[in-house]
Amino acid sequence: MKLEVLEKNNYYHVYNRGINGCNIFNSDENKLYFLKLASKYLKNNVDIVAYCLMDNHYHFLIQVKNDTKKTSQAFSNFFNAYSKAFNKQNQRTGSLFEKHFKRKKIDSEDYFKKVFCYIHLNPKTNWENYNFSSYQSYLDNKQRNTIYLEKSYVLNLFDDIENIKTVHHSYKNISQIGSKEISDLQGFENLAGRKLQFNKLVKDKFYNYIQQLQDTITSKLEAIDGKAKFQEDLWKRPEGGGGRTRVIENGNVFEKGGVNISGVHGKLPDSMQKYFGVEDAVFFACGLSLVIHPKSPMVPTVHANWRYFEMYDQDGNIVDQWFGGGQDLTPYYLFDEDAKHFHQTCKTACDKHNPEFYPKYKARCDEYFYNTHRNEARGIGGLFFDYCKASDDMTMENWYDFVTEVGNSFLEAYVPIVEKRKDLPYTQEQRDWQEIRRGRYVEFNLVHDKGTLFGLKTNGRIESILMSLPPHVQWVYDHHPEEGSDEEKLIDVLQNPREWV
Repeated sequence: MKLEVLEKNNYYHVYNRGINGCNIFNSDENKLYFLKLASKYLKNNVDIVAYCLMDNHYHFLIQVKNDTKKTSQAFSNFFNAYSKAFNKQNQRTGSLFEKHFKRKKIDSEDYFKKVFCYIHLNPKTNWENYNFSSYQSYLDNKQRNTIYLEKSYVLNLFDDIENIKTVHHSYKNISQIGSKEISDLQGFENLAGRKLQFNKLVKDKFYNYIQQLQDTITSKLEAIDGKAKFQEDLWKRPEGGGGRTRVIENGNVFEKGGVNISGVHGKLPDSMQKYFGVEDAVFFACGLSLVIHPKSPMVPTVHANWRYFEMYDQDGNIVDQWFGGGQDLTPYYLFDEDAKHFHQTCKTACDKHNPEFYPKYKARCDEYFYNTHRNEARGIGGLFFDYCKASDDMTMENWYDFVTEVGNSFLEAYVPIVEKRKDLPYTQEQRDWQEIRRGRYVEFNLVHDKGTLFGLKTNGRIESILMSLPPHVQWVYDHHPEEGSDEEKLIDVLQNPREWV
């Protein structure tokens, strides 16, 4: 059997058995040790999604996250380490496993579901309570047996735990899983179903990325605040999908903020079909959106989002797809060095992919985040890009690399500013000015922002959509700052955007 190459970002069914059908596990302790070694050798190279250990064979469902050479070497080191320990314990010599471990690339959503269920159904009897598979870990959402499972894709794919149980029970007769009967591991049958007709790789990669980015950002912000913690809410959208909202409030540094992810899908609402000029369209959209409102008027508000959108016809064929996003800064008191730092970080991220990106997306940010009814910008800008589609110059993979580069630059762009300004003294008058400016922030979000509009028109979660609104705001009638003041200096820049780098 020709061995498939383990390619980065793809899912694989990995499995093998003892040579000549011999046992590779003689006890529960052997199985625990095998999982311990799997965690040790594989954690930097693959995400383990599911597993099952039987006395004479094993199964893993994995996603590769490192290059082929390093991943293959990690598996080799893992199996060699276990074989040596097993042989020493059992006073045996020679090979323990068949020569090469088998691997099957997961090339469809249908195939993924079947392999996921097949792995858990291997014990055949009492499979629901079997101690050495990942099935119970999904039911109670706990990590077991010393090995960490990456569950996010599965939980998004199946929508909820009850559906995971239902699908497994529908496949209780294991022969229903594949086109051929699977009686044991003897045939290593390919369980592949229909080929995917749209690019699952980009969608899955990006959804996994924003989940990890949310963890990174919220952890760092909590550390800076030192008091408040993010409250997490998991929510579902009745029409399909859901999200993970995290909100921080009343901290030492952050008065209110949200870092949210979502992945929603289903029929595109009529109002949005008219907007895009399509009929009977189905969509998938996922993204991370954040807004942080600091307590001190010396620390700027920041906003960022990175998103991906797909639209399909009734046969599941992709008819459109694009990336979008950006990050922008809204100060209440202008420190030139902060503005330069934020923009330089944005430029550095852009320049790694195309030197034309920063000036183009900086200009678009100045244009987009503009309160036309006030004739002033919302803040000092940053980056804004949308409808980033495949072209002769940029594949969707290239756009993925660019968008994630910008996402990875966020903390570098914002955190040094927060740390420099968070302990500066301020007066009540400066606090009042901050709240007046927050009113302009609210006006933009409710009057002009396309993201807010999309969320409301697609029946998104209202609490998550409107978490961007600050907790304390003022609208003062016909307010104008004093001539020559720091407040007037800010207004001048908002009415006349600068080139910061």
